[in-house]
Amino acid sequence: MNNLKPLWEETKKRTYDLEHQLVNTYINFLRQVAKHFIEQGRRVFFRENTVVHWGEWNFGSLLIQGDEDVRGVFGNYVTEVKFEKEVEKKAERGYEEITAENLDMIRYLL
Repeated sequence: MNNLKPLWEETKKRTYDLEHQLVNTYINFLRQVAKHFIEQGRRVFFRENTVVHWGEWNFGSLLIQGDEDVRGVFGNYVTEVKFEKEVEKKAERGYEEITAENLDMIRYLL
């Protein structure tokens, strides 16, 4: 049975490393999307995921001023990205406005 401890330690380390790579890749994607629309003069808001694990398809909510269809923009449905014409009231519901200076506020804490 002693040979299972090293196996678990190796598995745990590898899984932890892969999880960080996955999360960092996705958060970078959301930051690049936000940057793209900010550069177009759009307002962008983000609400950090504090409820469910990322494996349940939620890295947070990126809200972008506009009326685009998510599938039309990305070619697929991206659950973390939403477009709305009226974004002013979202800041009152836990969303933080994202600017070019605070893109690092788009985050996911492991």
